[in-house]
This record gives sequence, C-alpha cells and structure tokens, in this order.
Amino acid sequence: MKAIDADVAIIGGGPAGCSAALTLRFKGFSVVMIDDLGGREKPTETSCPALKQVLGSLGAESAMTACEPCHGIVSNWGRYSTILKPAMTSPFGNAWFIHRSRFDFCLHQLTRNRGVVWLEAKAKEMSSMGDEVEIIANGFRIAARWVVIAAGSPTWTANFTSQKPDKIDSLVAFWAKMPVRLTERLLRIETAEFGWWYSCPGEKDDAFVCCVTDAAGARSAKIADGVRWNAHFQKTQIFQQSFGTATATLVNIISASTTSLPFKHGRFWIAAGDAALKLDPLGSSGVIVALESGRRAAIAIMASMHGSHDGLEKYVNWSDQISKDFSRQRRLQYRLEAETRRYGFWKRRG
Repeated sequence: MKAIDADVAIIGGGPAGCSAALTLRFKGFSVVMIDDLGGREKPTETSCPALKQVLGSLGAESAMTACEPCHGIVSNWGRYSTILKPAMTSPFGNAWFIHRSRFDFCLHQLTRNRGVVWLEAKAKEMSSMGDEVEIIANGFRIAARWVVIAAGSPTWTANFTSQKPDKIDSLVAFWAKMPVRLTERLLRIETAEFGWWYSCPGEKDDAFVCCVTDAAGARSAKIADGVRWNAHFQKTQIFQQSFGTATATLVNIISASTTSLPFKHGRFWIAAGDAALKLDPLGSSGVIVALESGRRAAIAIMASMHGSHDGLEKYVNWSDQISKDFSRQRRLQYRLEAETRRYGFWKRRG
C-alpha cells in the first residue's frame, strides 16, 4: 500500500472539492484529491448570474468556457398561462447554462496545473491518528492534517462521520438527453400533476429534459418507465413547442432531495458542497453554492491550522443560513403552485 502525506486530503473531485483545492493551493498548502473519476455523464445545469464572479475569485475563469448564457426563463409556475422572463430585463445579468461534464473537466485540469495530486481511487476508511487523519483508498494510505469531504452526498458523508442526515424533502429526478438542438437558449419550466419538468440546451446538437417528482408521484405516473416518461413528456407544451418527434432512449434516475448534514465539521474534517447541503434543483444554485462552500471550507481549515477555530463556526453559520434562506424560498415557490393544485405531489409540498 502506497503512503502519501499532505496538508489536506479532499474526498470528491466535483466543484466543491476543486474549489477547496484551488483555495488551499493558492496559499501554498499541499493537497491530495481522492476521486474515482467514474466518468458518469451529467446533464446541463443552470446557475445564477454570480457564477462568473465566484469562478473569478478562485482564479478559475477558464471554466466559463464550459458555460453559455441563458437568455431567459419560460415558465407556467404559479400561473394559468406560460410567460417568458428575458434575461436582459434582470438587473443582475443573465443566468448561465453549465455543461457539467466539460465544466468539471476544466476544474480538474486547473487543480492539476496548480499542483494538486490526484488519486483515482475511492475512500474506504477514515480515522484520526494523533494530530493527523488517515484515509485508506484503493491501495493508498493518505495521512493529512485535515480532510475536506466533498463526496457529493450527505448520506454518504453521514455514514462516513457517524451521523444521520436531516432530510427536508425527498425528490427524484428522471432526466434524459434528447437528440434536438434548441436554437433558443432558454430554460423552460412546466408544472404537471405529479411534479414539474424542465428543459435546457445541451452543449452540442442535443438537449436535456428532466422530470422532478417524489416517490409517490413516480409510482402513480410510472415515470421510471422510458415509454411512460416519453408519453408524459409529449403532453407538455415544452415538447410540443420545441421537440418535434424526438424521443428519449435512456432515462436516468438521480436523487434530487433537499438534505442537510447536522454537523458540518468534526475533529480534522469538514464537509463541503452537496456533502454538507444538497439543494432542490428548483433553485438552480447547486453548483454556485458548492463552489462557495469549498472556498469557505478551505479558509476555515487554514485558519484552524493557524490556531483560530472561529472560521469553522463561521462556515457552519453560513451553511445553516443558506439552508434556512433556501428552504423558506422553496416553501413559498411550491406553495405558489399548490394554490391551484390541491392534491398529490403539490398537496404534499404545500
């Protein structure tokens, strides 16, 4: 088993892990990144206008090459008819479509270029040894002063740190890549009896479509079945206006739950990104919160290594406030639609 020493080990190579790594390397700390790089395709996501500024604060502006402007949002949420909100009317500027596979690749390359050691491995065990943490990962024994857990799942992190995650809501997303080029670079959102749909352009001649529902809604609509998924999608205005006769050949299933980790840090470890707080996709804030979470977690670690633990509590307070603010806005948004849909999925949200 190969032994490796570092100031900080990071479990998980997504936006939060890369953000923490870039922040630490800027101050000269040695970093080892542990990620199995499974290569799973990720759908395009939407982020708020501040994405460019956040990446700039990390010296990661080049990752914007994997993003493109969102020109507006078309939605019937809380309304009887669909309206368009053009990006040009927003005082904050346009939102962004993030083509996640290439976006993550850009971040990976930046961390490597700045001296982060990458281990293509999966963390198996973590234990404290005096003033260090030891991680066992597929033939490697990593000794570090601190560990950032950015594995992308509060449930995984909770098991790893002997906690039980706080689940605010349990949702499931059923997404597919469609062989259609959307000439209008818009985010489209449409509610349905059993949940809500959204579509956005892909990076090439394709598009991504997703249905968000809960377990009961998925069962009632049988949305996990590809034929039924296509049948339901074909009833939407999104399909009728933009997708012609296209059909999905593969429907992917991922958790879209809103979940928070009760304890965001412990002895020589700190959780960042989705590992600490996973948000409903309705807010389009997952990536930007992950980036900021990784940056703040790294700052808290550096302060702790210099003898000040106030940074850890500031990080927890920031994360808790994000959770409270998001949950409040989320309740208001779901209640807005639930006023006209008083049964099923919406009754459970309202």
